[in-house]
Amino acid sequence: MSFAAPIIRRLGLALVLAAMFWGAGCFSPKPFDEEAWQKTVAATDPAKLHAPHRDAQGRFYNPWLVQDKSTWDLLRWWLSSSSLGELNDEDYTVPVVSNDGAYLRDPKAPASLTWVGHATYVVQWGGQVVITDPFFSDSAAVVSRLVPPAFGIKALPQGVVVLISHNHYDHLDSDAVAALGDKASLFLCPLGLGEVLKEMGAKRVKELDWWQSEVVDGTTFTFLPTQHWSRRFGQDYNQSLWGSWMLQRGKETIYYGGDSGYFKGFKEIGRRWPDIDLALLGAGAYEPRWFMHYSHMDVPELFKAFADLGARRLVPTQWGVLDLGDGPAAYPAEDIRRYLKKHPQWQGRVLLMPVGGRVPLEPAK
Repeated sequence: MSFAAPIIRRLGLALVLAAMFWGAGCFSPKPFDEEAWQKTVAATDPAKLHAPHRDAQGRFYNPWLVQDKSTWDLLRWWLSSSSLGELNDEDYTVPVVSNDGAYLRDPKAPASLTWVGHATYVVQWGGQVVITDPFFSDSAAVVSRLVPPAFGIKALPQGVVVLISHNHYDHLDSDAVAALGDKASLFLCPLGLGEVLKEMGAKRVKELDWWQSEVVDGTTFTFLPTQHWSRRFGQDYNQSLWGSWMLQRGKETIYYGGDSGYFKGFKEIGRRWPDIDLALLGAGAYEPRWFMHYSHMDVPELFKAFADLGARRLVPTQWGVLDLGDGPAAYPAEDIRRYLKKHPQWQGRVLLMPVGGRVPLEPAK
């Protein structure tokens, strides 16, 4: 039996994959009660943002609201028709501007934020260069990249600080870690990811828990909660933590949100950091809502999180580069534009950057 079990498991997986390919679209999207979901979020206890978040088996969890999806839900989504209908990908594209990143090697260059693509941003300030979730590969696991990165890793200077939010493939690119291994002055990552990064080639790594900080060359990096989860080949479900990063240097403050569903943590973070200049928040893969609502924000929740943070400017992230949800990868940008037309109070405060785009940092006064 011990010999046959692996074969049976492989046959079972093969049958599941065959069903996925041959039966895609055979289910309609499940209904979703948005009002009930918002009531569930409103009922959570913000005190649990500071509660223990690791169980007796060593798995991390969100103590204010536990994930409610299963592998079968994932398969149901893969086998369902799109919740957005049949949209033409060519009608939704991300703008791209030429950028070789040469200024990143100039320690006297003015402070700026650059979008490399997806969740990868480069902050340059005071002679320091910081990169978030470096992803330069042609694919994230089995999902192919639609738009190449603005520039390659060679554009980054020696001594770059690397921030990792969690272990999903579109945020933790093993090839990028290997290429940055000798170049990075430090990798800052969640609990449970340090040894994984070292195995990938990182040389200098520091793990942080939620609410912990590390000062690197005059910048304070604080790791903060998000409502998400973790898993990848070689790491089982929730064996490493997930989160977001607050970056503070002088009077400049940037919040990088990583991946998150909407939760009361945004209000608490905004209370603790009342002068956030830029809020980089995930705006992708929120459809279908019945499956994505826990771990990704839709557009109304995106703006609710922005309001909770009290930031001056919003940079929507994680759109246009990878097809990770229903609909075209660049669809969220159009969704955001429609929202802004109906809510003009946000006009002028949202930066829908092109890949390769660079904006100056303007500290709060």
